[in-house]
Amino acid sequence: MNKFKPAKNFFQSNFQKLNGQNASKYFYSILNAKFLMLIIFNFQLSIFNSKAQTQTLTYAHYVIDTVTSKEMNGRGYVDSADFKAATFIQHEFQNSNLQSFTADYFQPFKFSANTFPGKMEVKLNGKKLIPGKDYLVDAASSGAKGKFTVKEIPHSASDTSINTVSNIVQWLIEQAGKKILVSASENSFTKKQWSTLTTEIRKYNGFGIKGYITRSSSKLTWDASQEALSSCWIQVKDSIQKKPFKKIKLNIDEQLKENYLSRNVIGFVKGIEHPDSFIVFTAHYDHLGQMGDGIFFPGANDNASGVSMVLNLAKYYSTHPSKYSVVFICFTGEELGLLGSNYFTEHPLFPIDKIKFLINLDIVGTGNDGIKVVNATEFPKQFDQLVKLNDEEQLVKVVSPRGAAANSDHYPFYEKGVPCFFIYTMGGISAYHDIYDRAETLPLSDYEDLLKLLIDFEKKF
Repeated sequence: MNKFKPAKNFFQSNFQKLNGQNASKYFYSILNAKFLMLIIFNFQLSIFNSKAQTQTLTYAHYVIDTVTSKEMNGRGYVDSADFKAATFIQHEFQNSNLQSFTADYFQPFKFSANTFPGKMEVKLNGKKLIPGKDYLVDAASSGAKGKFTVKEIPHSASDTSINTVSNIVQWLIEQAGKKILVSASENSFTKKQWSTLTTEIRKYNGFGIKGYITRSSSKLTWDASQEALSSCWIQVKDSIQKKPFKKIKLNIDEQLKENYLSRNVIGFVKGIEHPDSFIVFTAHYDHLGQMGDGIFFPGANDNASGVSMVLNLAKYYSTHPSKYSVVFICFTGEELGLLGSNYFTEHPLFPIDKIKFLINLDIVGTGNDGIKVVNATEFPKQFDQLVKLNDEEQLVKVVSPRGAAANSDHYPFYEKGVPCFFIYTMGGISAYHDIYDRAETLPLSDYEDLLKLLIDFEKKF
């Protein structure tokens, strides 16, 4: 059980009236008063606890508990939840006495995000479904309100030809304008059929049909979207009802936010010998936010864990400066398509060709089965060094290589020629992009060993 409980009143209702530096100053006063007291109180408790955690783990739990709390609301774009997280990170950078490339550690920019800020109600055949547990609304879905008849797409699982998609599309065109939602089971189609069909439906704005219900035995896994479709899309677990779907009642509130202002958060410790050369540690702080009023996606492993690791590294280097300048970047907009890291590489705050090495940390809250290193095959010399250090110190179970992949915030830097790794841990919990990725289930089983490995690796440059 985690000891830390974030201060419930940390963010007040007048948050939305504030922006920019005024908001930062406002939150500094709250942070200094409440979070500093919280840290002191819990560290005092640990002194008297015979099973007390190390300061590294205690701080990691504090960070993870805070950014996964209800007050942070999944670090999405409803009620400026992303700004609340950014302000918390800003404060922690300030507490570690990091220097800033800007006046306030922030690098602001704008993007679009589809959000679900209000009602999220679905009744299927009269049964009320639980969001996140029984169903998900597609991240790009439109909103919907009303009662609808459900019609099943005419298709037999025994028909595996791709030509059947054309017949289904023609049937869908004939349903346009009717007050219906169309239903289909993903499991009754081949992968190629399903991919072709859904691509066609989205390409042609749902063929004028109000909405679609997709059924699947797969785990409910959510995402984020910068666009909104013209139809409502709902994914339902196959096990919800054995009877055919006949009626559905919807009350789903959706809002596409265009030109939404968000922020990367960036600080650094100046190098002692080569201040104009840089080692960079990165992690994204955004997550999926909320799906209706009351349901949010905590994102403990993805990626509160990475944020906590970057903040722990910042605390270390603030008192143990390197010969190179060490930069700490927490990106926004990763879940929407690596937006923060793409923006930074196009608008760098320091010369990115002076980066000696960059390590991106995303999903580092487990570790039972070691770590995976993306770009290991691209930078074999550095990977061999990492393996050698781990073998000497006997830290994580295994350092496993992986090739190049555009799956996190290292990739825009890699495209610019920056030598970099993306490191994630393996084993432990399986929660990912769902409501179950919570702080209390995150083991941090090899957290300290990974932290030491990263510090030892940086010393070799």
